[in-house]
Amino acid sequence: MPANEVNNLPKTTKAEYKKHTVTVAYQYRTQPICKNGDDPAHGCVANYGICIPLINASGPLVTISRRTVLPENGHGPWDNVGTTCYATLVPNTENKPQLTLAMIKAAWTKTLFAKPDVSIQPVGNRTLVTLPTYFSLNWPRAGYQPDEISTVTLLGHGVRIKPTFVHNTFTFGDGTTSGVTTSSGGPYPTGDITHAYDKAGTYTTSITTAYGGQFSVDNGPWTTIPGSINITGAGTQLRVVTATNRLVNH
Repeated sequence: MPANEVNNLPKTTKAEYKKHTVTVAYQYRTQPICKNGDDPAHGCVANYGICIPLINASGPLVTISRRTVLPENGHGPWDNVGTTCYATLVPNTENKPQLTLAMIKAAWTKTLFAKPDVSIQPVGNRTLVTLPTYFSLNWPRAGYQPDEISTVTLLGHGVRIKPTFVHNTFTFGDGTTSGVTTSSGGPYPTGDITHAYDKAGTYTTSITTAYGGQFSVDNGPWTTIPGSINITGAGTQLRVVTATNRLVNH
């Protein structure tokens, strides 16, 4: 087009330009990445393990697709734009809510964990100063102890939660503990958690158990839940007395 004709074209003002500016919105969708025969309808549980090492990752690993949303032409085609372990942060998604690791961990923390009871020998919760006293852990009937399974329903999925044992700490009531141990103690003479008291008195003893956990979605494989939780049992009173020697004239 000759230059003189270009100059004769109508000028578009800034205001008119703004009238023709179109803001293109995007709609997103996420889809769990399934491996090892996982079913997408069951949350592709094998891929929660991929997301667990990441900080605050909700899991599972998903692909992200997006398409344009146009007022006049409807929707554009779906384009794959990447993967993420943070599916709940993807904006403007068309998907229904997804089961996340955060939901599962929250359910695990609400498990009715069994509180460890302490058993003491000599029997009767009475012992002598300087005498080795034996301590052992007893599980009550109430609550879920290690390897017992509870089941909850989350977003229509059956989620099995299994508490696992991490370690125990025996508290002797005189300011000392066994320290962290994987032992559950035992009775005389084979038990390996013992303590001798230096002074007479009444002491409150107890056991704290650190629980880990595993979960399974819709009878899928077991996956470890990151972290642990400490559960302390009720205190048991132990009376420590001194022995008195007497001469008896027969």
